[in-house]
Amino acid sequence: MNRPLRLRLNSIKFKLSAIILLLFITFMSVTVYMWYANSTADAERQAGQATAAMINVSNDNLETTLRDIDKIVALLSVNTGEYMNALVRKYIGEYDVMDKQELIQTERDIQNYLVNVSMFKHYLTGITISDLAGHTIEYGVTTPFDILRSQPSFSELTGPSNEAILWPPHSNPRLVSSADARKGKVITIARPIRGGGRTIGFVAADVDYEVVEDLFATNIRNSGNVLIFDTQTGQPVLDQPNLSLTESDLASLVARLDADGGSFYSRLSTGNMYAVYRSSSFTHWTTMVLIPKSSLLAGSSSTRDKMLNVSLLFSAAAILVILLLSSFLTRNLLRLSRALKEVSRNNLDISIEIKSKDEIGQLYNQFNSMTRRIRQLVAEVRSTERERSRAEIRALQAQINPHFLHNTLNTIKFLSILQGTDNIKLVAESLSSLMHAQMDGRSFVCAKEEIDYLRDYFSIQKFRYSDKFVVHYSMEEEVEELMIPKMLLQPIAENALLHGIAPLKTQGAIHIKLFVSEERLIMRVQDNGVGMNAAQLEAFDSPSQGARHIGLANVQSRIRTLFGEPYGLSIWSEEHRFTTVELSVPILTEQEAQRYV
Repeated sequence: MNRPLRLRLNSIKFKLSAIILLLFITFMSVTVYMWYANSTADAERQAGQATAAMINVSNDNLETTLRDIDKIVALLSVNTGEYMNALVRKYIGEYDVMDKQELIQTERDIQNYLVNVSMFKHYLTGITISDLAGHTIEYGVTTPFDILRSQPSFSELTGPSNEAILWPPHSNPRLVSSADARKGKVITIARPIRGGGRTIGFVAADVDYEVVEDLFATNIRNSGNVLIFDTQTGQPVLDQPNLSLTESDLASLVARLDADGGSFYSRLSTGNMYAVYRSSSFTHWTTMVLIPKSSLLAGSSSTRDKMLNVSLLFSAAAILVILLLSSFLTRNLLRLSRALKEVSRNNLDISIEIKSKDEIGQLYNQFNSMTRRIRQLVAEVRSTERERSRAEIRALQAQINPHFLHNTLNTIKFLSILQGTDNIKLVAESLSSLMHAQMDGRSFVCAKEEIDYLRDYFSIQKFRYSDKFVVHYSMEEEVEELMIPKMLLQPIAENALLHGIAPLKTQGAIHIKLFVSEERLIMRVQDNGVGMNAAQLEAFDSPSQGARHIGLANVQSRIRTLFGEPYGLSIWSEEHRFTTVELSVPILTEQEAQRYV
């Protein structure tokens, strides 16, 4: 990716446009998705409710038709004691003992009755009254006795139940038409005729199969493909030839059926279908309507496509508006960006003018203030650099005198050795060590070195004060290698000597002790000099005390500056008895001390 393109992609204008566009597209996508999901759910619900209502109407009509026929069958089969019912039982039970004339008369009476009860039942193709030996009285075009006897459910007629038995659609050869094989199908409703605690015959009524097709074709077929299952066997009762369902399709549909009804999507060999079904308690059949998903959601899909097109148009318009808006909002930012680039090239005299009163205008004012301040700082830095150069030159010149004095002291030391004056040698040696420590560039030294500096200092002062004082040193072994700021104890020791011991008329003592306590390094300097009263102690921090406490104040300032408030200097004193000065600093190794350098 070339650099100009990368800069454009990283610009605020591009990011602002991308964010707004992303939010807009996200909002439109979520809106379209939610609308489509809701409309799909509404279409499914409405289609399911409407189809279920039509299925219920068709099932009710079919049940009414079949129950109407069942009433005739029950009237002939159930022992009610009425004349015709008794006549039927007489024909069935006494067929072999009745004379021929009586048998013919009985058959004629029963047939006349069948004509009367079957009148205006145009969907009733025939009624059969038969004993188990095949002696039948028939009205209409009935299914032959042999075919009825071969039905799988025929054995149920000989059972103990008097309930109606509904045989699924089967072929009646007497009705078969070469033009349409469907014309030969009938539905049979049968009830047993019982006598003496056993089945002695049966009544069977054939209903034209076309009544099923007519009922469901009228109400449902325009909504989708109709399929009727026998719930008990899982075999289709009614299906449409153009549906072309495979056995696996039928098995998958039957496997998802519930007791009463429902709906579901199923992917069949003919496509993705929305199935709505209801069950009949009388026929034990399940009526299912298969609606292709494409036709179910045709309206929603069309509206969705229109909304997508509208969304694309709005997106294109939004992109244009966003680009114009972002250009307007970021133009002053781009001017500020170019100005900052000039500043980065050391052009501090750049000047731009932005008159807006918004945040960008405030940023512009801050930019101008910043450039003015930078120019001032640059001028100050240049002046400071010039002064620093002069100071370094002066410092280099000033170093000549200490070095010269240090070399001179070494010469005095050499001469004192030649002439045997040990006291001059000791003073020169101690003073040389102290000057060497002062010229050493280190900020921290170990506690052992700090005590050595004190020894050199006191060895010089002993020649000044003769036997005026003695010094006692005490230091724990673990403290020797701990690091402390260089020359921290010398001002304290000097203050004890000058203001505590010197005014005494007798010999004094100074005790110096270094130890660890409560995770701090404690350095204690105690003298048995003149001490201080309460007023002098209270005036310790007062600037009016002048030179008397300047050394202590400097030590306190050094400790607080380096280590902070928890550490510092404490004083205890009693007039004419003692003064104790105690310093506390953190416990530092040589590596840890580097953090404070």
